[in-house]
Amino acid sequence: MRQTLAFLMAAGLTAAAAFSAAPARAETTLEVVHAYGAFRERFYQPLADAFMKDHPDIKIKFRAPATDYYEGHLAVAREAMTGQTPDIFFAGMNLLPDLASMLAPRNQITDLNPFLDQEGQAWVDKNYDINVLELGRIDGHQWGLPFNASTPIAYFNADLMKKAGLDPQQLPKTWDEFIEAAKKIKQANSDVDGMQINLALGDWFWQAMVYSYGGTMMSPDRTKVTYGDDAGLKAATTVRRLVEEVGMPWIDEDAGMAQFAAGKLGIFIGSTGDIRTMDDAIGGKFKLVTGTFPMGAKDGHLPTGGNFATILTQDPEKQKAAWEFVKFLTSPAGQKVTVLGSGYMPTNKQALKNEYLGEFYAKNPDWKTSLTQWPIAVAYFGYPNVKSIKVWKAQSEVLFRIGSGDVSPVDGLKEMVQSTEAIVKE
Repeated sequence: MRQTLAFLMAAGLTAAAAFSAAPARAETTLEVVHAYGAFRERFYQPLADAFMKDHPDIKIKFRAPATDYYEGHLAVAREAMTGQTPDIFFAGMNLLPDLASMLAPRNQITDLNPFLDQEGQAWVDKNYDINVLELGRIDGHQWGLPFNASTPIAYFNADLMKKAGLDPQQLPKTWDEFIEAAKKIKQANSDVDGMQINLALGDWFWQAMVYSYGGTMMSPDRTKVTYGDDAGLKAATTVRRLVEEVGMPWIDEDAGMAQFAAGKLGIFIGSTGDIRTMDDAIGGKFKLVTGTFPMGAKDGHLPTGGNFATILTQDPEKQKAAWEFVKFLTSPAGQKVTVLGSGYMPTNKQALKNEYLGEFYAKNPDWKTSLTQWPIAVAYFGYPNVKSIKVWKAQSEVLFRIGSGDVSPVDGLKEMVQSTEAIVKE
C-alpha cells in the first residue's frame, strides 16, 4: 500500500504541475499558514514544490504550522491588529464565519467570487459542486474554497468482528446496531474494548451525534441554542449507553487510534482524514474495514470537518499569485496528492475520474466511505465570537458525568444548554 501511494502521489504531482495558469510576471513571495504540522510533508510541501517548479516567479513560504485550527485562528486575529496576517490561511471549517466577520470589515480577507467569475461558470461547474462551494460562502461572499474535507466514519477490525460472529460485509448502520455489535465484540474478546468515539477532546464528534439524530446546535442566525431538544437528548442518552452497556473507554482520538491499530478495539469512530495514518499504523496486522457513521434518524446529517483556503492579502499582484496557488491546490491532480497523503475527501469533482482517484478508490473502497456521506454533510458549526473552545470545555465536563452516570442524560443536557447559552452571551 505504501509503495502504491508513493507512486500515485508522484504521478499526481506531475499532473498537478500542469493544471494552473501561467505564473504572475513579477517575482512574488506568498506567506502561508496551515494547521497540523504532520501534514506539511504529507501534502502541503510536495504541492508547494510542484507549484513553484511550474511557477518559478512565485515562491511559497510556509510560516510555522499552528497546533490546530483554533490556535491558527487566534494567531491570525492577533496578526490582524498589526497587519501581519499571512497571504494565504487555511481556516477551520467551523471558524470561517468568525474569520470573515473579523476581517471583512477591515478589508483583510479577499472575496473569491471575482476570481471564480474570471475563470468562467463552465470552469467552475466542471470543477466544483455547488454544495462544496456553498460551505465557504457567507452572505453571497465566497470567503473560502474547501481544500480539505472530511466526515466522521467508522473503522472496524474485521478479525474481531468475525470472532464475535459478526459479518464484516454486513456492517451496522444505526446507533442501536453499533452498540449491539460492540457488546458482542467485547464479550467475545475479554482483552479488547468494543467501541470508542472521541468525546474527550474537541466537539466535532458530539456535534455529529446530535446531527445524526436530526438535531442542530444553534439557530441559523446563531442566537438560540437548539440542541436541548429530543435529538440532543437521544445523543446524550447514547453517550450514557456507550459507557454503561459497551464499557467505552473515555479517551481522545489519538489514544483511540493507537488502541485500534494495536488490535485492542473493535470499532473506532474517527475522521476519514485518519485513514492513511490508520493504514500505516495497522501495517497488515488485521483486516480493516470502514463504514458510515451511525445514524439515529432518517433526517440525520453530519458535520464537515477540514479547512478552507482563504486569501488574506490585499496586494493585487499577490492576490493573483495566491489565486493561482489556491486553484492549483484544489485542482483534481492537487486533490489527488492531498487525498492520498491523508484520506480526506476530494473537493474537486474531476478528482473522481480514473486518471486521478477513480481507479484508486475502486481498488481501495475503504477510502471511499466518506464520499457516500456527502449528501448528508453540512457545515461544521462554530459558536459565535470564537467561543467554541470555551463552550466545548463546559460541554465535555458534563458529557463525562453523563457517561459515568453521575448525572442523568436529561439533567446533564439541561446543564449543557444553560452553560452554552451563558457562554455565548458573554
